[in-house]
Amino acid sequence: MSNMKQVEDVQTGCYFQYVHRFILSISLIISCCAVSLGGAPDVRFASGKSALNIPLRIFNNHVYLQVSVNNAKPLWFLLDTGSSNIINTRHARTLGLKLTPAGQTTGTGEGSVDVFLTESVSFTLPGVTIARERSAVLSLENVEECLNKIDVDLQGRPTWRAQAASGDKRPSFDGVLGDEFFRHFVVEIDYAAKSMNLYDPQSYHYRGQGERIPLEVRQRYIYLRAPITASGRSPINGLFIIDSGSATALTLNSPFVTQNKLLPPPNQTTPFSTCGIGGDSQTQVGSLAEIRLGNIKLDSPVTMFSQATNGTFANPDLSGSIGNAILRRFKVVFDYSRRVMILDQR
Repeated sequence: MSNMKQVEDVQTGCYFQYVHRFILSISLIISCCAVSLGGAPDVRFASGKSALNIPLRIFNNHVYLQVSVNNAKPLWFLLDTGSSNIINTRHARTLGLKLTPAGQTTGTGEGSVDVFLTESVSFTLPGVTIARERSAVLSLENVEECLNKIDVDLQGRPTWRAQAASGDKRPSFDGVLGDEFFRHFVVEIDYAAKSMNLYDPQSYHYRGQGERIPLEVRQRYIYLRAPITASGRSPINGLFIIDSGSATALTLNSPFVTQNKLLPPPNQTTPFSTCGIGGDSQTQVGSLAEIRLGNIKLDSPVTMFSQATNGTFANPDLSGSIGNAILRRFKVVFDYSRRVMILDQR
């Protein structure tokens, strides 16, 4: 992907690629050239070849679950297909994790954020443990502060809070289970039941009638191709990242908006400034006529028409992202091994 800031770690031969993303969708990418120092990750189910009914908590369209790092007290992690694994720096230090420096990246406001890599950690969820896993480590305090200032409704429309949310209403933001996690399993997320099932990919068999959406499973992250339609226009095909860490429905990158003249008139949009690790980004919030995912037609999705001049939302190689305000309308199966996402309509 373009618009990345790379810092070479001479100790491990790895590159840390930090993508400037924002509070509605946050990502840190780790692309490692060398074999992990702790060997390949080891996935162990407590029983059989699945872990069922793992409880989830949904707040502002973000999905949280409790994860124990190295058998310590459980922490709240965000479930995010559009990010790599991340552990908040303060918890990594408390747990005594060995941190390999990877330079700095731009932080919120005037500051900067130190980025580290940690190897051979274990993540334990109810019914399953992933040992010898790799994770990025960085401070998430500024992100957490921003999360407390924004409300996102079920359709994915963001608004600023009149008063910041108290910590007891939203889970703390202690880390992220990202792309590496999803590649270990077939992941079923039931947003309505607030639960998740994990399966061994080799033994998994889907028996439902859901809509199968072909995925492009790249070295990092998953993508799909889908047509969008603006009012009074013909459909336009686009390439979208699937981003369960995004609270919004549909975001269109600024080059895609400009190239296809998709920005609605000013009386049909609302300006909004997002915030997060990478700083602020300007967008216009409006809607399209529809987006189609396979045979599923979604009318009038709330759409973020990015006005970014740099960062991920200015990436010309990608049309945009599809977030949780769309995904949560379904029971979703992520099957990277078969390159498919399945949407079960409730």
